Parts: sequence; structure tokens; C-alpha cells
Amino acid sequence: MISKKEVNGVLLLTVEQERVDMVISRQFKEELLESIQEKPANVILNLSNVQYLDSSALGTLVAFLREIKKYGGTLKLCSLSSTLMTLMSLSKLDAMFKIYDTCEEALGS
Repeated sequence: MISKKEVNGVLLLTVEQERVDMVISRQFKEELLESIQEKPANVILNLSNVQYLDSSALGTLVAFLREIKKYGGTLKLCSLSSTLMTLMSLSKLDAMFKIYDTCEEALGS
């Protein structure tokens, strides 16, 4: 569901699912939290493959951000579709997350 790689000391996570909804949100949350067990300072979550997030997935993203902030890390989101950007804006989550058009931009910031 989530692929991981390190790029210049940054943990880059790519969500491989097209839809993240209540059916798979538990696994989504478990994989996200497992990926930060070593407390990486900088995490980028690539959402380029994702077309749909339901409320449980949005809640998981907020919980993931809080976990990273607890230990002083940063989380950036990248490559959101226009639909996801609209969803983030309508839910006011765009103010909570650092969102970049591309992963390259997120890596360079």
C-alpha cells in the first residue's frame, strides 16, 4: 500500500492505492505509523496515485502529522490531484499541511 525510500536523508513515502477509504484506512494508518518508528526528521508523503480520500483517511493524515510533530519532525505532502486539493481546501486541512505541487519541490524546500 505504501512504498518507502530515502532520498538525501528524507523519508519519501508513496501511497500506491487509488482510493483510501474506511475499508483500508486501518492498514493505511498502521503502515504510516510503522514507517516513522525510527523518527525520521523529514517525511514527504507522495499522493500522486491517490484519487480519493474519505474522512477516515483524512483523520489518519492528521494523526500522522501529529505523531511526526510530537518528536519534532516535519511532514510535507506532494503531488495531490486537483480533486484532493479541493478536498483539502474545503476541509481547511490545506492550512495544516505543507503541500507541494511535486515531490521535487518538496525535496528542495
